[in-house]
Amino acid sequence: MLRITIRPGVFVPRDSTTFLAEQAIRRLRPRRDPVAIDVATGSGIVALAIANEVPKARVFGTDISAEAVRAARSNARRLRLGARFAVADGLGGVPPALEGSVDVITLHPPYVPSAELTELAPEMLLFEPRHTHTDGSEDGLGLVRSTVERSRTWLKPGGWLCIEVSPDVTRALATAMRRGGLGHVAVTTDSRSAGTRVVVGRR
Repeated sequence: MLRITIRPGVFVPRDSTTFLAEQAIRRLRPRRDPVAIDVATGSGIVALAIANEVPKARVFGTDISAEAVRAARSNARRLRLGARFAVADGLGGVPPALEGSVDVITLHPPYVPSAELTELAPEMLLFEPRHTHTDGSEDGLGLVRSTVERSRTWLKPGGWLCIEVSPDVTRALATAMRRGGLGHVAVTTDSRSAGTRVVVGRR
């Protein structure tokens, strides 16, 4: 088990974060020279779990928060893991030469509609940045849709997009993946946590 340091102002990983990492890891292990990108990486926990369990993988993490990227880089140094992190929006910040050769993209997105932000638990609003809960879009799925659209050019044929969301938006996400041209779309569930959903789609 990896011990991740969480700084103030950085999203606190949930149990579902572990399941997202597991979905990526099992798809990466059989591949030769795999490449993985974790979008909205936060403390880097998903990227670092992949780097730890699939040492042959090249792993990249991006986040719009410089504070989060500093935390992720610090965790990588302390754990002596080779994941690389960049301050970027979505898939920006990843070496352009990797476009079309990525095996797995992971995303634990902010997906709360902007109008519903005040309904979150007070401690979430107090201790976690606003951008970790909502991307400011009306339905909360702006980052999800843009990642689905861009994944078509970044994933290699047969590559996977894995996104963790709450049960109430899985149908909308699955629909967005299908409309975005991904196949083999499925909703995976964690037997250890009834509320955990990771929607997967394959290029």
